[in-house]
Parts: sequence; structure tokens; C-alpha cells
Amino acid sequence: MALNKNGFSRKTYSDLLDEMEEKLKEQFGENTNLSSYTPLGIIMRVMAFFYAKLWDVVEAVYNSRFIKKADGVSLDYHGGDKNIPRNPATNSYVPLQFTGAPGYIIQAEETYSTEGDIQFALLDDVTLDDSGNGVGQAISVDTGSYTNVSANTIINIVNPVEDIHSVTNPVAATGGSDMESLTSYRNRLLKANESNGKGTASAIELALRNVSGVRSANVIYNKSMEVDNDGNPPKSVHAYVLGGSKEAVAQALFDSISATTQTVGDQSTLIADNSQNTHDIRFDFASVVTVFVKLEVQTNAEFEADGITQLKDALIAVIGGLDSNGEEQQGLTMGSDVIVSRLYSALYKVAGIDDISIQIGLNSDSLGTENIIITQRQVAELKLDDIEVVINA
Repeated sequence: MALNKNGFSRKTYSDLLDEMEEKLKEQFGENTNLSSYTPLGIIMRVMAFFYAKLWDVVEAVYNSRFIKKADGVSLDYHGGDKNIPRNPATNSYVPLQFTGAPGYIIQAEETYSTEGDIQFALLDDVTLDDSGNGVGQAISVDTGSYTNVSANTIINIVNPVEDIHSVTNPVAATGGSDMESLTSYRNRLLKANESNGKGTASAIELALRNVSGVRSANVIYNKSMEVDNDGNPPKSVHAYVLGGSKEAVAQALFDSISATTQTVGDQSTLIADNSQNTHDIRFDFASVVTVFVKLEVQTNAEFEADGITQLKDALIAVIGGLDSNGEEQQGLTMGSDVIVSRLYSALYKVAGIDDISIQIGLNSDSLGTENIIITQRQVAELKLDDIEVVINA
């Protein structure tokens, strides 16, 4: 049977072919010729091919019941049942600096772009001052991490007018993110099963990670009646969050902590309860620590053509960042140090590696074999372009 006490067992094309051959010989005799060039053999193989497709569908339906095996929209349905939707792709935000005719009013929704045609729309009207200068906030027209453009790259006026002389972004755009990958979403749903209720440590951290745009979160709990070593007051919660909007993070923190818990941090937001009483909710935004890596690899004949990409993706899976497929890997949790010795096991899983040496650092000019220490309000991140691979075949 396909479904028994041991679970579901899918029949393959080969299994179906063997069963059909056995049944046909039972009906027509042991000497029946079922070779691939006979009419009966051809029909048998065509039927087995399509039956195998049906078995694939049945297996997918069975697996869709489980978070660990569900895929695509089936995984989204699991999240819907738990009221934990997949994080969507988000827009980036950036201030735009204008020069032009004094007193000229630049209308909201006017668009400006980079040389690569990544467009941004002005959120509000901007009136140029007596010197012909003005600043306004803009939002990317599209969503995705690629909209986090560098400073001074938004320089094109999509609809030019004589009264606007120039536009630029003095700082980089931030906030743009891709849709959450299936792997990341699945891991988040599995963690949700580990945490029920509110007020518990796991429930608070899960609530923060479920905020759209939040990549990582770490919470420090001072359960004592004394100020701790980090200066947190007694019976307090100090949350460090990477990504997400200030208001959404504060609301998630307010909804998950107990009523008497004191929150700590430089970010402050007033949140209203059901009685419209306001509460000052505090936390801190974490910072990203960019890691640089250099690999010197001794390879053999089994090293594949995309082996370098595999090595880079293996490192990013451990540390965290965007891999070669554009998927965001969570990697190390906030506050976790980058331990060099833990990188070796991931790299040796790539085929064709005889020997490998690893150097890491906080900049490309100062690499070594020392571990990188990460504080409680930091999270390590690795980029593809910051990994140098030297192959010695």
C-alpha cells in the first residue's frame, strides 16, 4: 500500500512499469513480448509515464499537510492558519535633494531615476527655498532589495522642467527587501510552533521576527532586581531589531510583552492600548557588520564548473546575506560571533575540495584567522562581492 503506518511511499515510473509488466504477463502469458519496440510495450510505457505523474501529485498533496515538506502556496496556507503571512517584497525610501528656481513647488508623485532606470516617486510636495534648494522624501516605484541604491545615484529627472536644475540622493536608499524565501518562511513557521502565548522569551522574539522587513532580532532580559552589566534597569526587556519600521516593531513588542514589563532603548514610540491609554515602547535598531572573506582552495578533478559559486553560497548560508540566487539567508543570529572553525565544515561539503584555508576580517585589507566578535546589537552579513576565492588546481 502507498499509505501505511510508515507514511506515504510514492510509486516511481520504474515501479509502475514492473507492476504493469507482471500483470500483463499474468493475463496474456509469461511469453508475452513487452519490449519497448512492441505495440503492447509502447502502450505500457506511455501509461506508466502518466501514472507516475499522478503519483507525483498525490505525494505533493500528502506533503502539503506538513510545514517541513509543504511547498509554494501550500506553505503560505500553513502560515495563514497561524496568522503569520510570508513577508512581502518592500519598497525602499530615500531623501532627495533638489536645486532649482527659488519658490518653485515640486509636485508629489513626480519620479526621478538612477542611470539604471530604478525610479523613485516623491511622497509630498517640495517648495524650493530662497536659495533654490529643497529636500523631500521619496519611495521606490518597484519593490525589492535592488532598490536600495547607493548615495548620489538618483540623478535623472524623468519629466524634466526648466525650474528644476538637479536632483540627487545624499544618502543610500534603505528599506527595500525581496519577498521572503520559502526556506526562511518555513523556518519561521517552525519556530512559531515552539512558541505559544505571550510574554515568554520565545514569544517576544518571534513576534519581532514576524514584523515585515525584520531580518533578525535579539532580546536581552533583565529578570533581576538590579541594573545589569549593560545598564538595563530591573525587570526590563531590551530588544535589538534589524530592519522593519519603527512603528511596526514597537507595536509587535507592545503586543507580546506583559503589561508590567519595562522596555529599554533609544528608539521611542507611543502605542495606544484598547482604552486609548498611551505607553512608551522603547527598543534599539541593530547594525550590520560587513564581513570580508578570502579562500585559498586546493581542488581536484571533482571540482565542478560552478564550484566557486557553491563555495560562496556555502559561506553566505552560514554567516547570512544574499546568495547567488538572490535569496536571503538568515545565517548567524544577532549577537553571534563569526567563528572561523565553523566555516570549514560547510565548505568541505562542496565537491572537489582537497584543502582550503580561510581568512576573514572587517575589511579586505586586514584579513586573518581570528574570529570576529559581534556585540548584542550587531549582526554579521556577507556579500558575494566581498568573498575572494583563489583556486590552486
